[in-house]
Amino acid sequence: MGMVEAVAGSLAASRPSNRRWLGRDWRLGYALTLPVFLLIIGLIAYPLAYSIWLSLQDVKVGAPGTFVGLANYQRMMFNSDSRIYGAFWNSVRVTFLYTCGAMVVKLIIGMVAALILNAEIKARNFWRTLLFLPWAIPAIATTLTWKWMFNDVNGIINNFLMQHSIIDAPILFLASPNLALVSVLIAVAWNGTPFWMMTFLAGLQAIPGEMYEAAEIDGASTFNSFLYITLPNIASVVVVTMMLSAIWTTNSIQFVYGLTNGGPADVTQTFPLLALTQGLRAYDLGIGSAVPLAFLPLFAVMIYFLTRRMLRVEA
Repeated sequence: MGMVEAVAGSLAASRPSNRRWLGRDWRLGYALTLPVFLLIIGLIAYPLAYSIWLSLQDVKVGAPGTFVGLANYQRMMFNSDSRIYGAFWNSVRVTFLYTCGAMVVKLIIGMVAALILNAEIKARNFWRTLLFLPWAIPAIATTLTWKWMFNDVNGIINNFLMQHSIIDAPILFLASPNLALVSVLIAVAWNGTPFWMMTFLAGLQAIPGEMYEAAEIDGASTFNSFLYITLPNIASVVVVTMMLSAIWTTNSIQFVYGLTNGGPADVTQTFPLLALTQGLRAYDLGIGSAVPLAFLPLFAVMIYFLTRRMLRVEA
């Protein structure tokens, strides 16, 4: 009986602490959290789990699947005799070039534009608003606009160049294997650079002006001030922006799908477009699910470090 009384006493003593931890409105807290929890389960956890399950099966649209384990990944990544092997590694190469090229362009133009807009120039607020507009335009509208501009028959670029006798024949921006990816990158950079510009501008405005005044008194040049004051103070902003943009750009599909649909000769086929092609056109749901999941570890690592970096910045 003594042991039972001791256990009962300890449970009774723990109840106030539990109530203090949960608070007086713990039922209301759980009720308010439940919709978000169900939303996460329904829109994130369940689709991810189902995609993983599909990637472990040999399943076609409209037919029952057969569990094959990691065979889809083996065919896709290591079996050179498989039809998907070459397409997968081509999509890896194209995605790498596509993402890195877009990030370099957006980094350079975004930084230059932010430095200009941070200076004392006339109509600064007007220029800030104007240069931010491309980010506010829906991506599908941007894609269709650039597709018309690149058109070899009635596109504004070819018409302008031919009317001024700069070229004799239309340039096949979207049909040439040497120009297609560059043309897509131009549209992507035009749409995404304003985001980089505004985040860099926010970081620049957080730098105290006294630091630049002290550097000017010490005789530092503009380049040295940028190198030793500006860059160190916005390094966290640059890193977070680059990681966010890398995730968004790598997973985006609207530009390559709307402008080139992966062509010509798969020179613009990124891995999200390959997954779409395999899943909805080749009707191979197993491979279509395995293609994006092969990149999941990379994105998980990026999101982990991005979260740590953002929490560190907030702290």
